[in-house]
Parts: sequence; C-alpha cells; structure tokens
Amino acid sequence: MPARALICAQAFPPLLKQAGGVAKDYLALCRALIDGLGWEVTLLTPVDVAASGETDVERWLQSGQLVHCPVWSLEAASDVGVAVFMDFFSVHNTCRLVQQLFSGDHSLCFIDDCCLRIAPIMLMRALGLPSIATTHSDVPSHPAYSSSVMPKLMWWLHLASSYCATLHASVAKVYADSLWQRYRIRVNAIWPPVLWSDEFRRPIQDVKHQAAEQRARWQELLGFSPEAMFLFVGRWSAEKRIHLLVDAVPESCALVIIGDSDADYADEVEASRRRNVLPLRGMLSAQELRLAYGACDLFVSASTCETLGNTVAEAMSCGVPVAIQPVGGHLEFVKDNVNSFFVDFDDSELARERLHDIVAKGISRPVEPALSRMGEHFRTLDLPAEIQRVLVDPALSAAVSWKQRRGFLWIWEVVLRCMLFVACIFIWPATTVWSRLYFALSCDPAFRYLEPGSAVEPPPSPKRARNMGGRREPSDSKNSQDALLADIPAVSDCDCCAGRESQLAGCSVNV
Repeated sequence: MPARALICAQAFPPLLKQAGGVAKDYLALCRALIDGLGWEVTLLTPVDVAASGETDVERWLQSGQLVHCPVWSLEAASDVGVAVFMDFFSVHNTCRLVQQLFSGDHSLCFIDDCCLRIAPIMLMRALGLPSIATTHSDVPSHPAYSSSVMPKLMWWLHLASSYCATLHASVAKVYADSLWQRYRIRVNAIWPPVLWSDEFRRPIQDVKHQAAEQRARWQELLGFSPEAMFLFVGRWSAEKRIHLLVDAVPESCALVIIGDSDADYADEVEASRRRNVLPLRGMLSAQELRLAYGACDLFVSASTCETLGNTVAEAMSCGVPVAIQPVGGHLEFVKDNVNSFFVDFDDSELARERLHDIVAKGISRPVEPALSRMGEHFRTLDLPAEIQRVLVDPALSAAVSWKQRRGFLWIWEVVLRCMLFVACIFIWPATTVWSRLYFALSCDPAFRYLEPGSAVEPPPSPKRARNMGGRREPSDSKNSQDALLADIPAVSDCDCCAGRESQLAGCSVNV
C-alpha cells in the first residue's frame, strides 16, 4: 500500500487570482508526492479542483491517486478584493476533518495558511498524526490587516499554531529569519523553490521563435519598438505596488503588466494604459506564461509583501534577469549586479535612472554567467527528492520518536495528547459560536458560504470583464499557446469564469 498524505488547503487551482503562488505550490506538492514519490493524497479543500484545467489533476482524480474531500468555505468581499477561506468550525467541515483524522489512513498532514488552523493542528498532535504547517503569506503586509482587530487576532493565532505543528515550514530563509526577529517564531524547514509547471523547465531555445512572435504582438499593440521590454506578472493588488513600476519606466522602454484580481486596485492598473505601458488583464496558463517570460528582456517587481516571489524563480529559470525591490523574499535568490538587479522603486526618478542604466549596459550581459547557473539550478532541481528530504522525512521521524518514548517521556506523551484533546473539545464549540456571530454580523468584509467543493474564481463585474490574453476554459487548454498569440479583442465575458453565476451581495450569511 502506498503511503497517503492529507493536505488541508484553502488555496488550489483554479483559485489563482486570490492566492496564485500558494495555489501553485500545493499543485506542485501534489505532483511531487503522487508522481515523484508514489504517494496517494487526500485533498481537503473548498476548491472545485475538477475545474482546475490541469491535466495532471484530472489524471490523479480518475486513477484514485488524488481523492477530493470537499468542504464548505467562506467567501469574503471587500474593497481590497474577494478571498475564499476554509471554515474548519462549521459542523460539516468538522465532521469531514474528524472522519479523515480518525480513519488512520494518513501518514502525515500538510496544512496551508488556513484560518484558525491551530485547533486542527492540536487535534492532529493529540492523535499522533505528524503535521507540516507552512506560513506562506505575510499577512501584516496586506491592506486588510489594519482594517479591524479580527485580522490581527487571526494572525496571532496563526503564529501560535506553529508551536503545535510537528514541522513549521516557510518558503524562504529570509522570511523565516523575519518571523524569528519580529515574533520569536521558529521555522524548522524551508520549502525548496517551486516551479509549478514543467513549462518552465523547457530549454530556452525551444520557445525562442514563439516568444519572438509574442513580443511582436506586444509591439503592435504598443505601436512602437521599445529599446527594452519589461514585464510584470502577478496579482493586481495594492501591496504589489504596480503603480510604482508604471512611474519608473524609461521613455524608450515599455512595460507589459499581466495579471488580475478582484480588488478595486486592479481597475486602476487596467486604466494605467499609456504609450509605453500595456496592461493585459487575465490569468495565464503555464504555457502562455512561459512565452511571456521569453518575450521580455527584464522582469520587474516593486512588491514589498513577498515571502519568496515565485515569479522571480520562474523568470530566472526562463533566462530572464529580474529588477526587484530589495526587501523580503526578493532577497532569497537575487544578488545585486551578480545574477540580477535591485531597484528601489520608492523613488521613481532614481528607479527610472537605474533601469535606464541597466538597459544601457545590456541587461543580461553584466549578470552572466551567474544568471544562467541560477536558472539551471531551478530547472534541474529534483523537487520530489527535496520535498522528501526537507519536509516529509523530518515529520515522519518525529512521529516515530513519539512512539518510541519510554518511561517518563512516555507518560509525558500520554499526558500531552490528553491535554491537547481536551483543549480541542473546549476550543471547538467556543470558536464555532463566536466565529458564526462574526461572519453573520460583519459587513466589511461581507461573508457568505459556498457549497462544499464549489469555490472557483468569482465572476467579473461588467467593467472588469476584459480578458486580454488570459486563461481559457480547461477544454481549451490544449490551444492556449495559439490563443496567446492571437489578436486580443475586448470581450464581454471572462472565459475563465464562465458558468459561475453567483455574486456577492449584502452582508448576510447562511449558517
């Protein structure tokens, strides 16, 4: 019998606009466990994974290697966007979780940035199931963090859960150091860098011709041939500070901005079109994204909220240098003037001068061969082996050590499990009551429940319904490359959200 892992994830494809990096990390984790290590996976998630459009996911579901355990979720809407949260404390979700934990079928559990994950992690420890809890997101950097007391309370409980997890992981050493310096929270393991699709491992020469065609298409839309083509890809939200990129573009260069979100800020980005700035609203498939990287000269990011920045690894794996704000997860792999560049986008004049200087010196020329070595490292990394070495083996070893305890340590193990189990019995109903009240009474954000396993990207409002080179329906994924290279008309409906009819309205919630 192959080993089986339980993954509790509120972020998974097709939810890419809200938490694209985390969703792709857990897709890559499933691929590493199932295809790389021969494991089976139970995925406890509110996401409609069958709508992911990923052929691997469809294959795993059909073969039984991936079992989808759908649960209820909460959709929260505010001015900063729409987000989906797994609600562990609804009666249905509690029963589904307990059923999975008491089945005894799982060797370990992975859990992402789920809200109030401390109680499920305590229950896992009480049952002797090793857990790997990863802190992916720097919540205090999000605009919603300062809006009320509740996000702060959730964040501190989130940090406290690290003490109950068998392994507390993060995605970058620099972020792990930051958690220790700010909160004295230890991180026991660092995820290996994730390339969520094999498209980013393709040799650069394989896509050279198609990337050139894509660049020509951008030039046609811009109406001129820029000295250098800059690219930003990612979520269009305020913490990404895309407006600073627009202010810093030299006149002789051009900036292509690709991405989307449900925040009002995304409308501002879409309206930033000018002679040398081309916003293309829509989420890209891996194949489309690979061509976009190949069509640009320099990837740029002014974000200050990154715990790692998957797009940095993606760009460098495609042979594209990056010019990024020197803060947070951006510091993990980039060395200034060695394999890429640091640019302080807080001062638009200095940033423009810095970018002009980078272009004048030949962009890639000053950072070779270090850039090529880093890209080769990302492309050739054995992700399944690294996942096993860094995450799986330490967690399983800890579980073995619990069983081997003798004497006083055995007594302490029994007492600890009993204490945690009793604590869960008291915490669960109390948390259920106050969280129901908060969800029902809150108007900003406004919450509503989604049926189990039904979470997909929310539909766009009429003014947001322009999909410019974005993600197609799963049935069209085989033609995604042709779609990217085609003319980009304005359309009235977003293809990736077709079929979803529900809209957020009011501040009521079905309990």
